[in-house]
Amino acid sequence: MSKFFTQTLFCLAPLSLHAGVLTLENGDRIQGELVLVDSEQVIWKSETFGQVKVDKSKVVSMDVDTDLKIAGRDEPCTLAGHHQEQWEVYCAEGDGWLIDFPGVERAEPYPHFVSNPVVFHGNVSAGGVFESGNREREDLDANINLDVRHGDFHHLLSALYQNQDSEADGDLEKYQFTYDLRWIFAEKWFAAANTALEHEEARNLDLGTTMGLGLGYLFYDTDKTAFSLEGGVSSLQEDFIDAELSEGQDDQYVAGRIAMNYRYKFSLGPEIYFDQETLQSFDHGDDYQANAKVGVRTPLVEGVLMEIGYQWQYDNTPSLESEKEDTKVTVGVGYEW
Repeated sequence: MSKFFTQTLFCLAPLSLHAGVLTLENGDRIQGELVLVDSEQVIWKSETFGQVKVDKSKVVSMDVDTDLKIAGRDEPCTLAGHHQEQWEVYCAEGDGWLIDFPGVERAEPYPHFVSNPVVFHGNVSAGGVFESGNREREDLDANINLDVRHGDFHHLLSALYQNQDSEADGDLEKYQFTYDLRWIFAEKWFAAANTALEHEEARNLDLGTTMGLGLGYLFYDTDKTAFSLEGGVSSLQEDFIDAELSEGQDDQYVAGRIAMNYRYKFSLGPEIYFDQETLQSFDHGDDYQANAKVGVRTPLVEGVLMEIGYQWQYDNTPSLESEKEDTKVTVGVGYEW
């Protein structure tokens, strides 16, 4: 009996060690365990080769022995079968359903999701223009952006400060604080809440507040690239520095909002980004505003980067003595983590 029991354990031992198998289109079978599935690839911890990254298009099937956390699902899900472009999944309610494997934005072992709930990224940069002699001018720009992720909730925070001091215009300041909350409730869909505070002397704006709700679609979101579209409704309230210059403007109104965010990081290091937002008043058709920012960040040394950005802002109904369009080019250095 003892000999039989020993032989049985010896036969079962490889099964316990090889609990996960990743099968590729070339016939390779990689023993190990799942680390992460994102929009482009599968990250797999091989027992022989360590951590490997495989394009989704090369994966024929995947067997895992742990529950998964799939983007858009709160409860743990069991992968019952995977063949080519479809997953057969059973979640807590017990119902089985098929999902498109290439369309899975993110999936990871549920124990890993629970034990590592917070992901923190961000960058800070500063730049300016300083002239003396025939023309006196001093510009200072500072930005900080934070991306804090807790499960299916993404917290996006940013702060902007600009100061322009010239003989022609005097000392003009601008500051802006924004907070966006995204809740990923489906594989690619998210609900969004947006808030912002803004002060801009060049636009006669003492304090502007924005609060909005919307719905967005996340085409992809990886370390390399991200692209999302968002639409919704925002409530805006504006207090002006000189009320007489803004007699024709609404100090409180509701507007439709459309926003787009895109970034792409090249293999050699540089990253390009493009952020755009448009607000259209529901009360007056000619009352709308838009802003956009495009730029490139290039790493200098580890963590330190150089950033060149172009900012564009358009207000179709500005205060008197203000231009409808503002543009600015900034060059600065920053730190990214």
